Amino acid sequence: MQSVSLIGKRVSLLFVLALAIVSQVQSQDNSPWSRYGLGDIVPSGNIVNRGMGHIGAAYSDYQTINFVNPASYSRFGLQRSILDIGIDINSRKLSDNKGSSYTSNNAVVPYLAAGFQIKPPKAKYDWGLAFGLRPLTKVSYNIVSGSRLNAGDSVLSIYEGSGGSYQAFVGSAIGIKNLSIGFNTGYRFGTADYITRVSILNDTVPDRYRNGQKKIGNKFGAAFLEVGLQYRIKLGLDTARKRASFLQLGAYTSLQGKMRGTRDEVLEGVFVIGTSVGNDTVVSKANMPTTQLYPSTYGFGAMYEFEGKTSLRIGADLVLSKWADYQYNGAKDNNLQNGWQVKTGAQFIPDITGRSKSYWNQVMYRTGFNYGLEPYKVNGDMNSYGITFGVGLPIRRYSYAEYNKNNIVNAAVEFGQRGNRTMLLRENYFRFSVSFSLSDIWFIKRKYE
Repeated sequence: MQSVSLIGKRVSLLFVLALAIVSQVQSQDNSPWSRYGLGDIVPSGNIVNRGMGHIGAAYSDYQTINFVNPASYSRFGLQRSILDIGIDINSRKLSDNKGSSYTSNNAVVPYLAAGFQIKPPKAKYDWGLAFGLRPLTKVSYNIVSGSRLNAGDSVLSIYEGSGGSYQAFVGSAIGIKNLSIGFNTGYRFGTADYITRVSILNDTVPDRYRNGQKKIGNKFGAAFLEVGLQYRIKLGLDTARKRASFLQLGAYTSLQGKMRGTRDEVLEGVFVIGTSVGNDTVVSKANMPTTQLYPSTYGFGAMYEFEGKTSLRIGADLVLSKWADYQYNGAKDNNLQNGWQVKTGAQFIPDITGRSKSYWNQVMYRTGFNYGLEPYKVNGDMNSYGITFGVGLPIRRYSYAEYNKNNIVNAAVEFGQRGNRTMLLRENYFRFSVSFSLSDIWFIKRKYE
């Protein structure tokens, strides 16, 4: 049997290899739906949550920074600091109802977070703090459209977009007996750049044409507030057999907020006659004030937990997003609607006592499923689903008493689809995610005798 230390080294190598892959994968993402609102919505949970179908409302443990529901911060391990960084490698295939398809790949860092417990040693309450940075939405598309004028000349239109929004947050939670209440606050900010190029090809007169382009650049930002709560109910306790079961309820909301920013706009004409090229700036406006209404989100969930020789968690979430309320300079986007998702997930650890000689009995095995309605309604309602699998790989063996003292590599894979064959476009995607969760002792004075 392989030694645990050797397996731990190989697990650590997995994270190093993932970093190497990120450096090699080019950002070639192309999502037509990112044209609308603030862009395509980035999955919000950490890698642990993603392996369990993206559930997060009622999930908490000693070593997971569950920033989806900040109430979970009160469950951090005693006097432990946690550093968690994630990596996503995405592949998506866009297909139309005519049989054409396009595949794009990209790699991103979905979050960087840190957390620790800060309660006084003799306090009768739990108190945790977390902070970090994560993306919220992404704008990335390149669309080419062709048509023909009545006069017979061809028109080529190219639509491009880039940018996205981010959230720098700090949060805290206090747990008193079975109830935990927490919040996240900080600053949301981002950019969104759009370019439209139109070329008129004079088919009847060779080497002569005119084209133009419109550039729009947006910058925006504002403070935000998210709140959450969790309540833990003891269902059963068998002291002799060292068994216990719980039901944890959770709810959270991201409050609606107005973001202010500026808009730059340039309208250019480009003409070519023979070998001569010229530019003619028709309109140029800079620093025009803008407002955008960031919509609210509500999440509710429940999780059953069993702890004995083994550990089992089974949970479900319902998430509602109010994207129909999104506004840009007071105007709504008719291509957006309210969305929802139902998520289910589970986690199983074969042995949490530390007595098993098998490393794989201490691995955390995860799976999940989600189904929902996307907030985009370009070609009717667009449903989506995803199937997830995940593992938590401890660097070394541990017992349950030391569960919050371990370093863990979390990995998750997800297969899913957005849209269906009756729509103009549908998307099949594959996502591989990995994170490295480091835990260590902080705030303890060393004593020497």
